Amino acid sequence: MAIMSLQGVILLNTATFDLRPIGTAVTPYNEHSGVPIQPNQGSRQVAQIIIEPEYRAGLADLDGFERIWVLSILNRTKDYKLKVVPFRDTVLRGLFSTRAPSRPNPIGLSLLRLLSVDRENGILTVRGIDLLNNTPIIDIKPYVPRFECYPQSKSGWLDYGADTETSDDRFAHDD
Repeated sequence: MAIMSLQGVILLNTATFDLRPIGTAVTPYNEHSGVPIQPNQGSRQVAQIIIEPEYRAGLADLDGFERIWVLSILNRTKDYKLKVVPFRDTVLRGLFSTRAPSRPNPIGLSLLRLLSVDRENGILTVRGIDLLNNTPIIDIKPYVPRFECYPQSKSGWLDYGADTETSDDRFAHDD
C-alpha cells in the first residue's frame, strides 16, 4: 500500500521514495472545466514550464527534440474510484482502462510539443498543454518516435468512445 505525505515522500511497503517537483506548469487553465482532456486536444494552446534553478542544468541538449513527455502531480483532483465514467464516454469503466486524472497515485503524463528551451531562465515553452495552472512537474523525458510510436495499436473501448475534447469538473477536488 502506497502512502504519500504532504512533503512528497512516498512509502511503499518498507521502501521510501523521495518525490519532489522540478518545476511548475504555467497555463491559462485555473479550473478543471474546459481543460483539454489530452495534449493533442489542446494543440493550439501555448504554455510554459518553469524549471527550478537547481534542475536547469538538466535542460542541456533538450532543444533538439520536437516533443517531450511531462510527468506531473495532479494535485487538484478528487479521491479516486476504481470505476469511473471517463470524459470520452458515458459508460462506467475500470479506472485503469481510462486516463481519468483521479488515480491512486495522481501522476499525469502529457506529450507536449516543445517550442523553445531557455536554459538560463529555466523556461520551456510548450504547445498542447492539458494541465491546470501551477501543476507541479516531477519529470521531463524526450519523446523518441522510433522507440514509442505504435500507430496500429488497438485502444480498447476508446476505439468506439465519444469524441469530446475538453474536460468538465467530474474529477475536480471539492474545495
